[in-house]
Amino acid sequence: MKQSYTQQIEATPSDADKQRLVDEANKELVKAVTDQGLSVEEYTSIMVVAQNDPAVRQKIIQKMRPNK
Repeated sequence: MKQSYTQQIEATPSDADKQRLVDEANKELVKAVTDQGLSVEEYTSIMVVAQNDPAVRQKIIQKMRPNK
């Protein structure tokens, strides 16, 4: 999702259209987070901890991978 919006934003010449795409991407991100039962603040806190703690980051990555 992020890469798709990033590519669209980079390819868009109009600043107004770029802002519209940024707003749309942000809405989709908020929906994805809240659909999982988290608040944006909880998600942000988790991401900060994951960035600063390699052990937490690894646990998150393991949970995100589908079971094989």
